[in-house]
Amino acid sequence: MVKKKNKTTFGTLALAMFWLVAVSGVFLAIPFDVKSPYLSISNMMVSNPWASLIRNFHYWSSQFFLVFSLIHLYDHFHYKQKVGLKKGMAFRLSLAVLIIFLAMISGFLLKGDADSEQARQILQTLSERIPLIGKSLAYSLLGDSESYQLIYVHHIATFTIFIAIVMVEHSRKYWPPISDFILSFIGILGISYLLSAPLHDNLNPAVKGPWYFVGFQEILHWLKYPEWSLLLFLGVLILIYFVNSAKGKTMFLSKRTLLIFSAFYGILTIIGLFFRGESWKWETPWNNEYSYSVLHNFKTPKVKFSPDYTIPEAISSPIIQGRKESCLACHPNTHGFTDSHSPEAIGCFSCHGGNPFATGKKQSHRNMILIPGNLNTAQQSCGTTQCHPEIVERVPTGLMATLSGMISVDRFVFNEQDNPDILTDVHSLGNSAADEHLKNLCVRCHLGNPKTVYGPITEASRGGGCLACHLNYSEEAEKALAQNTGDLINAHPEISLKITNSHCFGCHSRSGRISTSYEGWHETTLLASEMPDSSNYRLIEESRVFIKKQEDVHHQLGLECIDCHHSYEVMGDGNHYAHQEDQQDVQCSDCHIAGQPKIISAEDLDNESAIIAALRFGNISERKFLVTEKHNRALINTFVENDSIYFLTKNSGKKMTMKSPAAACTRDNAHSSLSCSSCHTSWAPTCIGCHNSFDENERAYNMIKNQEQKGGWVEYIGEYKAQQPTLGIRKTENKTEVIPVLPGMILTIDKKSFSKNENDADIFHRLYAPAAPHTTSAKGRSCMSCHNDPIALGYGEGELKYEIKNAKGKWLFNAKYENIEDGLPADAWVDFLKTREGKVSTRSNVFPFSVEQQKKILTVGACLTCHDENSTVMKESLNHFSKVIKTISSECVLPEWK
Repeated sequence: MVKKKNKTTFGTLALAMFWLVAVSGVFLAIPFDVKSPYLSISNMMVSNPWASLIRNFHYWSSQFFLVFSLIHLYDHFHYKQKVGLKKGMAFRLSLAVLIIFLAMISGFLLKGDADSEQARQILQTLSERIPLIGKSLAYSLLGDSESYQLIYVHHIATFTIFIAIVMVEHSRKYWPPISDFILSFIGILGISYLLSAPLHDNLNPAVKGPWYFVGFQEILHWLKYPEWSLLLFLGVLILIYFVNSAKGKTMFLSKRTLLIFSAFYGILTIIGLFFRGESWKWETPWNNEYSYSVLHNFKTPKVKFSPDYTIPEAISSPIIQGRKESCLACHPNTHGFTDSHSPEAIGCFSCHGGNPFATGKKQSHRNMILIPGNLNTAQQSCGTTQCHPEIVERVPTGLMATLSGMISVDRFVFNEQDNPDILTDVHSLGNSAADEHLKNLCVRCHLGNPKTVYGPITEASRGGGCLACHLNYSEEAEKALAQNTGDLINAHPEISLKITNSHCFGCHSRSGRISTSYEGWHETTLLASEMPDSSNYRLIEESRVFIKKQEDVHHQLGLECIDCHHSYEVMGDGNHYAHQEDQQDVQCSDCHIAGQPKIISAEDLDNESAIIAALRFGNISERKFLVTEKHNRALINTFVENDSIYFLTKNSGKKMTMKSPAAACTRDNAHSSLSCSSCHTSWAPTCIGCHNSFDENERAYNMIKNQEQKGGWVEYIGEYKAQQPTLGIRKTENKTEVIPVLPGMILTIDKKSFSKNENDADIFHRLYAPAAPHTTSAKGRSCMSCHNDPIALGYGEGELKYEIKNAKGKWLFNAKYENIEDGLPADAWVDFLKTREGKVSTRSNVFPFSVEQQKKILTVGACLTCHDENSTVMKESLNHFSKVIKTISSECVLPEWK
């Protein structure tokens, strides 16, 4: 575009924009507070639409001033021979390019938001690295790091005056043509009404500089020494000077080099704007977090002049993390929160998203998260920068989110993989027989399963992300929800640390049935219509009938699930684990201590544990807490005082004195390999005779898509029993121990019903699973219940008898159930006095007793047929069994083995 008298050029448009910037800046300075820039700007946006409009006008006129100036500069280069610039003028114009950018960036810094803070830190660091003058230059440009005063002065005076002088000197004009001015004014006014100037919410972890700066950020990202970028910028200024002052080949090469650099910088700008997210990580449009990480600053609302928006409420609303939110102007009376999650502390936007600076209902609620905390949106609510980013980052690695063990074991059982311990997650499910089985019957309990309807967590709840544990409805909130007719609900549910057994119940009342067993309930095969009218029976989910059994001793004392399980155990610690026992941290011996306790002082607690302890119990200074042996995590509801160990229930604060293990647990070495649960489990739920087949006409449910489908896997149960568990051996790198196991997988799978392949034979497995029954009894099981019990030894129910004939002892076993497919009784794990090999359990490190181990156990059992377990000889045998055996009387008959 050739510059002609009284004709519109990019130069005259740039001049018009300059005056629009200057005039709007004067008006904007009135409500702007240099001491609290972020607060004052957010206050303009939510309480004064006219001030917001002026800010938008100032922003967009400055952006177009920069754009038109750069285009005019290109025109200048293109028609340089017709302009005839002198070297002095060329130098000042080159310097003006730098000053224009400084003016623009100083205006960007005056927002005072997260984007601005990062840009300021970058400029500060780069300036200080300039040799000799770096620190002085940084201070001269940016001033004190805690103040915006010098930046403000440079923006409204120093840089602006310099630009004005160079423009007048260059163009010989003070004013643009009136038509250019009017055209520019109308265009910018329209844009300013429709698009607000961006302001970072200070919660989104993705922060960037202005659009013209992100290419520079991209360069910094790739440079090993960031200060080299200053030389690059200096080189650009030199090129601009040579383009204006040099002649011939030098001018030609300078133009071409500058053109290539401009194209390259344009590509970097596009990359920085549209392909970089949090911490400058690569983001692509097909990533789930793309819109949130990349496009949040592009979604600006229009200025709203609305009579239904109450400005006084907006003005008087609390300051939220250094800003004002428009949410509280419309929702001033919402209540029911804990202090840490109240609107006065974190506002509404922190959890629900939307746009905290928009003043119209539709704009404010756009992209709003109605039910926050689901894992697919947790980073935008619970995981924002000022809340719990570390926790939200690690929760998806925990077993309640990945279901790694459940998935691997199911695929192992379907013969789709040879190892039950392969790490995987629920997002890897495909369309195989095992994966369809999981989707039909198993995986609804993963934390990633979203909560989609309002209401409290109940026994029917599954998943729900953070809300699965932390959501609590008061009576008022439940009543308000039930009576809601579409109006605002002022009684808000509470987000808190009050995690009750009810929160765990929905998912943990199935499979291992930990929640029901802990409370002393055992599932039966009765139909709901068959349930007796008795307090000894309980109906769950309107269809499952339970009968009363012995409750866990900890439940009897008033302990809830959360009292034993700490945050790193429940929410994961950032590591991937194959099975529950790997992620599980707390052991009985961490609290019931024989000897010197392992402790940590309050001052040495990790940040998360310290915060939770303080929120739950107040002042924790000078306390000494127990530490777990396995993963070195603090048990924040324990403390050591005056050589005593105390325990506090987390929700009620009930104080208890911790007991040391009974003498029977520590008096000998004979049982040192027994886990506490192998002896102190009073009963465990068992199931045998399970059959699985695929019914193409079954009305089934896809637990990943959360929708019904035609055709699905059907599971036919055999018997439910409640009895003392079988015992087995678990071998790890550190130890070999005896643990309780259950017959979870004595089952048949009709795989051809799914594949429709006649060559697919039925799959039969006899697999036991390691168990954590949660039915702890203060008194351990008797010696005979292990050494003389066929169930404990893995033979299944039946008569285990020690027979003495002709002075020879022999063990005999008569099974209760008939042999099935593999020649063993229906409930057995191992054949009597034989060793099983191959697939024996749902873990690669869990086994039934070997023949030699069975013989040792039954040898003691033979003694117990005559001698009481509390007799002197049996007590002596606990430490010196081999010695006692050598001194037995002639009346004692030990078993003989073939």
